[in-house]
Amino acid sequence: MVELALVLPLLAIFTVVIAQFTLVARDQLALWQSARDISRRVAVASDPYAEARQHRSPQTSIDITDGAVTVDISRRTSLTFAGFGFLRRSVTLNAQVSMALEPQVAFSSDAGGDNFDARGP
Repeated sequence: MVELALVLPLLAIFTVVIAQFTLVARDQLALWQSARDISRRVAVASDPYAEARQHRSPQTSIDITDGAVTVDISRRTSLTFAGFGFLRRSVTLNAQVSMALEPQVAFSSDAGGDNFDARGP
């Protein structure tokens, strides 16, 4: 019982710390995915500048130069260790993704509609 009483608080703190860092890692992955989605939408848009204007925000910057789109997103998140309010800290997460602008594809008139012959493997 004495050993359990000595080890249990350390084990609880260790578990809470791991859970909190897992949540921060999840937020970072979600931020990268958002940056990828926005850069993909801008890269394939018929008017990338209009698409970029639509997705810009104070936390999101979009730069289109030299045939590439770069999306930079930053977000503040707080570390809240359960039961330890004095340990509350704020962390800024950043994600930056670059992607080449894709040229518009022009299909010939015989490739669309009923004239398109799709063959399976």
